[in-house]
Amino acid sequence: MKSKKQIPLIIIAISVIIGFMLAVQFKSYNAHAKTDSKDISQIRQDLQKEMERHRRILTDISKYDQLLYEYENPLNHSDSLKVMKEELSRIKALGGLAEMEGSGLIITIQNTPVDEEDGGYLSTIFDDDLRYVVNELFGAGAHGISINGNRVTPTTAIRNVGDEIQMDTKIIRLPYEIKVVGDPNVLESAMKLRGFEEYFAIVNKKIIMKKLDKIVIPAYDGKGMIRYMKPVKEGS
Repeated sequence: MKSKKQIPLIIIAISVIIGFMLAVQFKSYNAHAKTDSKDISQIRQDLQKEMERHRRILTDISKYDQLLYEYENPLNHSDSLKVMKEELSRIKALGGLAEMEGSGLIITIQNTPVDEEDGGYLSTIFDDDLRYVVNELFGAGAHGISINGNRVTPTTAIRNVGDEIQMDTKIIRLPYEIKVVGDPNVLESAMKLRGFEEYFAIVNKKIIMKKLDKIVIPAYDGKGMIRYMKPVKEGS
């Protein structure tokens, strides 16, 4: 049987252990709560983007279902030909081979004035920066994009050549004026959601976004490079 002197010591030891366990549990809970809060914010952003993508996909499905119906059930030959011509014009515009007009966003990327005496400097924008912007805009539902008057097509190459950036074979320099046809509110939200303003501010660049009801972007003025397709010979 334990002596009466040992009982208080046992109680103290048990209290210390319980207190230590509670402190560890509380610390772990706080760290987990902070992580959860950050994760939830990121999940909400990803969910918003996926919901917008889902909406665009449903719109495309409805549009193509209607187009298929018109192909399969033409009222007459002239109506069928009209539908085909309209679809050809739409595809040419989306492919960059025709001028495109509509509401959208004008994004200007320009240098921010810096004081070199205070240690400020102007950083370089690389081809990856412009490709990232273009990809995000198309991901946000852009129908057409031009940079400094040059149309972006599915085969457009944006790359560094020496100290310059070229679109295909044309040199483009600051300030960059990016014209985008699409839903201006969605496009602007996508740019802000991805933090482009903060990113370019780090390299002393400023982004100005302006929503317009009417934007005209030119057609691609170069020649597409066809490597593997050949004309089909008659009778083959």
